[in-house]
Amino acid sequence: MARFLTWKRAQSSVGDDWIRRMAWELRRFPALQRRVGGAGPVGGPRTVRAEQIALLRTRLPWARPTFMIHFAALRQLLRWSGNPVADHGPTWSLPSGAPTHRRWLSKEQLTRLYRRSEGAGRILVGLEGLNGLRRVEVLRLRPADVLFDEDCLLVRGKGSQGGKWRRIPMHPDVHRDLRHWVTTQRPEERVLPLARSSADLVLQRAVQRAGLGPGVRVSHHDLRRSFGRLAHEAGMDLVQLKNLLGHASVEMSVHYIGLDSERMREGLERFSRYLGGPGGRTPSGPAGG
Repeated sequence: MARFLTWKRAQSSVGDDWIRRMAWELRRFPALQRRVGGAGPVGGPRTVRAEQIALLRTRLPWARPTFMIHFAALRQLLRWSGNPVADHGPTWSLPSGAPTHRRWLSKEQLTRLYRRSEGAGRILVGLEGLNGLRRVEVLRLRPADVLFDEDCLLVRGKGSQGGKWRRIPMHPDVHRDLRHWVTTQRPEERVLPLARSSADLVLQRAVQRAGLGPGVRVSHHDLRRSFGRLAHEAGMDLVQLKNLLGHASVEMSVHYIGLDSERMREGLERFSRYLGGPGGRTPSGPAGG
């Protein structure tokens, strides 16, 4: 792998961040193979078989961005090694039914998922679905960042070197769950000492336990988007929502929770009906002047 990464750096203009991400994805490939029950150990890039890739594609709860990065890195390594599997297009396609668009949970689905979650899954679903945290923010959270007396969370945003801090109020259910959860933890420990892939599996198990329906997939972004949309529908204004989500602008929050395009069109149609139908005519006729 080291020789491949050296070659990749020399042959392209990709930056160090992308090389580091490729290295991380390639290093975890053998462990992921064991997790999904891949047949036999991986002896090197030339020994990887199409059926091993198929198991990896279909048995893990991939979020689309992670899927694209992991399999792009793996495919480039196999092509560099001369493995013909790299040139078999169907091997590398998204799993059947994998989402290519944004998704949101309904109020009933989010409530069911939270109430049927247990242990680490309940903490994860609560922080993302009821308080709007990102996965990386949940995994960085320490007991010292949970300010029970102030009913607040100190949240460090995304960024490889650490993002900006923000102080946000806790959802009442999250407050209760965390008070029980962190009782025996030291202040400097992480509330959920999980790797990103482990957090993905915890969420997927919670979704399966909730029984949301056949083929229903829920990612960390889905939970966070659902929080944003449902909080806005409940009456939270966009400035408050932007601050809770840690977005740079209200426009970003508008796009994130799906108030653009179709939702704005629906709003215009409701406004039209409110004014009295086509053309904005009210029952008393058009306004003069």
